[in-house]
Amino acid sequence: MAIKIQTQKPEIPVEIGDLKFSFDVTDESIKKFREKAVEIQKEFHSIEKTDDDNVALEKAKNVLKRGFDLMLGKGAFEKIYDLSPSIMICMNYFVQIVEGIEQELQNRGYTDASKEKVEKYLKKAK
Repeated sequence: MAIKIQTQKPEIPVEIGDLKFSFDVTDESIKKFREKAVEIQKEFHSIEKTDDDNVALEKAKNVLKRGFDLMLGKGAFEKIYDLSPSIMICMNYFVQIVEGIEQELQNRGYTDASKEKVEKYLKKAK
């Protein structure tokens, strides 16, 4: 008798209006997402300290571009900004996407605790 296991798609679909994207659920992608999310958050906090609105707007645009492109692929920011040409709205989308991806990763069992269990198992196997 054969053991049949249903394969899982290594992605999380993300829809913004009519735009469709996906977040890759590969080990490398998850690692990069978690590391870069902290960096991007710090950059947003440094923007808040800028008094010049034009400079702040440009910095926010650059940070959002890197963040969206990291999560959803190159060119994602431009498509999203074309849909909603407002940095404030795009920031709101960004926050929702980050929270949604993190929640979905937890729902799928991609937590730090499960990562530690795998690493512990692999050490014992050696």
